[in-house]
Amino acid sequence: MKPETLEACLLGGAVGDSLGLPSEGLRAGRIAKLRPGALRQCLVGRKGMVSDDTEHAVMTFLSLRDADGDPERFARKLAGRLRWWLAAVPAGVGLATVKSILRLMIGYPPARSGVWSAGNGPLMRAPIIGAWFADHDDDTRNRFTDTSSLMTHRDPRALECARMISLVTAMVARKGAAPNTAEVLDAISGYVTSEEMNKRLQLLRQAIERGDTVSDLADIISAKPGYVTGFAPDSATVALHAWLRHRGDFRAAVESVIRAGGDTDTTAFITGSISAIECGTKRLPEDWTRDIGDWPVNRSMLHRLTHDPPERHPIRPLLPVRNLVFFLIVLFHGFRRLLPPY
Repeated sequence: MKPETLEACLLGGAVGDSLGLPSEGLRAGRIAKLRPGALRQCLVGRKGMVSDDTEHAVMTFLSLRDADGDPERFARKLAGRLRWWLAAVPAGVGLATVKSILRLMIGYPPARSGVWSAGNGPLMRAPIIGAWFADHDDDTRNRFTDTSSLMTHRDPRALECARMISLVTAMVARKGAAPNTAEVLDAISGYVTSEEMNKRLQLLRQAIERGDTVSDLADIISAKPGYVTGFAPDSATVALHAWLRHRGDFRAAVESVIRAGGDTDTTAFITGSISAIECGTKRLPEDWTRDIGDWPVNRSMLHRLTHDPPERHPIRPLLPVRNLVFFLIVLFHGFRRLLPPY
């Protein structure tokens, strides 16, 4: 796969992640009050930072690069990176992901370390796997997607959603004509195994036919109006709707999914990863990409990572310091949400 495609996948995801992070856990109505007008990077002044979504994508990319097409080697490399990553005490990590990595730390093999959860963990790693294996057969892509997913989440609903996101990303990244909406939905249907996802796919089809907004569909499928949960079928469905409804318009796709509320960093990460491949890095909003003010992950780092094979990530001894600063910033935002406007 071309470095430009891999860069677009990672950078688009990072933009969605960093833009959605300040609104994570908020209902749509509260987001509208706190962030009126056009969205901009705002976690630290006019700068944004990335969360575990982007970090997992980067670790997955590096593990794919080191695996040389061997799923077992990929599993070992990713498991090792996940152990070091958790040792640096990242903030805001899902409970299922923490439990599974702790199991890796005490000696569980990657094939048995996952816990029973249908959370979003596997969806953070699925887009880059799809982009990497865009020109390979479905079995190869699914094998690596399954390896990544089962390392942290064993619930079949998380697995099917990861396969779906990986599939769609691969379809967009392949050479030739981009798939139309009907082709995408038909391809997705072949991966649906759960009753929950089957219902959501039907609702997604209906929403597209009616021209519903992303928030409209989110309110239909979510247990709480104005809040997209971290349940993988919910997040995957809403993210795919945002991309399908706003194809070719990266800004509109990402803004729409953040405005839907809930797990905004992950849904915007998924949407951004797919949409950026289709749009290309040059069509991403300059202010959004430029203002990712994080370390070690930022626009220039992702470019080097995908274009310069010796590039490594990250400098481990300094990561706990970065994560402490990140935690304090997120804590500040938590208190800020209690203040006006109401």
